[in-house]
Amino acid sequence: MVAFALVWFAALALLADRLGRWLRRPRTARAIEGGSGVALTGLGLALVTGPLLR
Repeated sequence: MVAFALVWFAALALLADRLGRWLRRPRTARAIEGGSGVALTGLGLALVTGPLLR
């Protein structure tokens, strides 16, 4: 498990390093934040309306 985690986090670090400039662009950051906001809003609505629909 430790070896898997080491490989996984090393791969994530390399990916973030390679995509760093692109991820820091204002347009990209806004798109990521917008997508996250939509996903979290959808999850919140599902949690609120789930018990009401049963």
